[in-house]
Amino acid sequence: MGVGVAFFLLGQGGAVAALYGGAVATINTLMLGRRVHHSDQLVASTDNARDAMTLLYISAAVRFVFILAAIAAGVKILRLLPVPLVVNFVGVQLAFVLTGVTIGWAVHRRQDKTAMRCGYKGTTRQ
Repeated sequence: MGVGVAFFLLGQGGAVAALYGGAVATINTLMLGRRVHHSDQLVASTDNARDAMTLLYISAAVRFVFILAAIAAGVKILRLLPVPLVVNFVGVQLAFVLTGVTIGWAVHRRQDKTAMRCGYKGTTRQ
């Protein structure tokens, strides 16, 4: 949607920049998902949450550097328009965050309903 708006307002250059920003956000989210999966496996196999948290912190730093480098390369080297690039990056990131929040809310709500049907009076949330 952001690419279409950028194309309508700014032409092909805006659409390419918006597409690049969305791709950076998508790659960032894939990197996060992969690291969370690896951390889950680490905790399951070694029961060492400290090492898993360390991996997640390192991953956050790597992803931050990746985002800065990718956006800087898009603006300086590829000479993409900065505003549609950043706006679509933020929009796609926000969409991923809201999707995760909504899915998490739905899962907790379903767990609560299941627990109530089984006769549990409290909440399953911690």
